[in-house]
Amino acid sequence: MELSLNASINQKYEASGQITRETRKSVESRDWRGRPYLEICEFAEKEIRRRGGEPAFPVNVCANESAAHYTAEIDDKKIVDQNAILKVDLGAHVDGYVTDTSVTLCYNDSLFDMTEATKAALNEAIKAVRLGEKPGDVGRIVENYATRRGYLPIENLSGHSLEQYVVHAGVSIPNVWSISNSSFKLDRVYAVEPFFTTREGSGIVVEGKSRNIFGIVTRKRTKDAKLDGFLDLVWKTRRTLPFAARWFTEYYSKQNINDMIANLMKMRLVHAYPELIESEGTPIAQAEHTIRVSAAGPIVLT
Repeated sequence: MELSLNASINQKYEASGQITRETRKSVESRDWRGRPYLEICEFAEKEIRRRGGEPAFPVNVCANESAAHYTAEIDDKKIVDQNAILKVDLGAHVDGYVTDTSVTLCYNDSLFDMTEATKAALNEAIKAVRLGEKPGDVGRIVENYATRRGYLPIENLSGHSLEQYVVHAGVSIPNVWSISNSSFKLDRVYAVEPFFTTREGSGIVVEGKSRNIFGIVTRKRTKDAKLDGFLDLVWKTRRTLPFAARWFTEYYSKQNINDMIANLMKMRLVHAYPELIESEGTPIAQAEHTIRVSAAGPIVLT
């Protein structure tokens, strides 16, 4: 008997979630101090593919005050510091059905409690994700938990809904209370992801200088065969999902890739995701799971 459409989609989300979960555990089981960022990214992306998925986005490796959107560049030389608080954010997709998770690897004893508090806040937030409830009420729970533990939530980072080939699908799940015009829907999939920083911080992230994660804005023809060929290749392998320059070194030189991306950005056919850093330079911890909303409550996929 053929599966219903919803059952088939749910199976793909479950398969994606298993791949993402197992990959996160593999990353978490290793000591990455003194290791290159590039090694972490390639290891996690290889693990995703080995398990039958594809990366939903380039693996993010963000240390200390960096919160999101840094992935290794081609020939990246950055090394994990011995006292880093390291966020590894990864996701997989199966036929475009994305699951998203993260782990904070704390190599600084003074930040261990903040790391654990962020994980605990995630668990509290997930309990509140129920059919018909408002995302803003989840934000209130995260904010209140951060306050009780003596930390600040990052107020301009949030969780998000997920759809086929779309990582950020329109619904935000804040980390502070805010008015919500939407509510959680049956069988919809969401990523919940608290970020905490210390009391010395601002609780705000700002754009950094690094921009090494990209996405297609539109497939409009450029009248340049080389640029059109690159856009076609990205679309074939990524569709609307984010990509990294280092994924295309099999086809082009480093200089060619960087030049093509720069030109496509000038044409507004490709956009970049800037690295996000705490405005006061204070360290950040992150925890994240992807969940599906069922009539009985949230189902953790990752």
